[in-house]
Amino acid sequence: MAMSPRFGFVILHYLVDDETVACVESIRRHCAQADNPYTIVIVDNDSANGSYERLEQRYGHDGDVVLLHNDANEGFARGNNRGYAYCRNELGCDYIVTLNNDVALVSDNLMRQAVTDHEDTGCAVIGPDIISGKDGSHQNPMPEVVDSPQQIHALRKHIRRNLLLLHTHLDGVLARLKRDSRTPERTARVQSGQPSMAVKLHGSCLIFTPTFLHTFDEAFDPGTFLYMEEDILVLRCRRHGLTLYYDPRIVVRHAEDASTEAQVNHDERRKQINYLRNHRDSLRVVERYV
Repeated sequence: MAMSPRFGFVILHYLVDDETVACVESIRRHCAQADNPYTIVIVDNDSANGSYERLEQRYGHDGDVVLLHNDANEGFARGNNRGYAYCRNELGCDYIVTLNNDVALVSDNLMRQAVTDHEDTGCAVIGPDIISGKDGSHQNPMPEVVDSPQQIHALRKHIRRNLLLLHTHLDGVLARLKRDSRTPERTARVQSGQPSMAVKLHGSCLIFTPTFLHTFDEAFDPGTFLYMEEDILVLRCRRHGLTLYYDPRIVVRHAEDASTEAQVNHDERRKQINYLRNHRDSLRVVERYV
């Protein structure tokens, strides 16, 4: 009898251990009755607040959890890549799920449905229905990809203007940035209640299938620290003729920005500066694929 595909769940941890514990326990709760073996790999991005040590105390002797510690904050891409490499190379996983630590599983069918989706479509990456814990919106699928010099130029101009406003402390800048802090969507958000080939998938929860694992040694381009990983993922898959698939039958909930807000102590101005600087740096990586 063929063995059931093995899953690895990579949780990128930074500072907020309560969120990470909730993520781990949601995986345990919703995968308890599944036939697929799985391992949860927690990657700590050099938290300096004692949260990693608390996770070690809680999970250090559990057979279904592996804890990895980075000596520096490697950011989103490289942090996830370490967990991806461990699942792929050390554990021999067939499917790897990367989750922000503020994501929690809602449905029991993630592993079963992911295997079915891959068998039916041959897709490389699957994105679930991601429900925002802030406003209940559905974050998948995302709008179109940044994939032209014109889009890159417009985004760079947008970032430069808003960084200048922040650094000069102009009156009303925070109110303006609240309305315009995120990159303007180039098209309306795609609304879909049915499984479909997706334009772009939200990076807070991604399911990498055997097709992806056989092609890529790394889940994400390691050149970014934070932001635009979704665009780059699409461009990498395009180069190899691979597809991304959205399946709303798999459901997760996303609290959003727990680690980022803990890091900046809810300082809105500092949060916006971090966002814009990292976004600017990620554009340089996007340019390599355009």
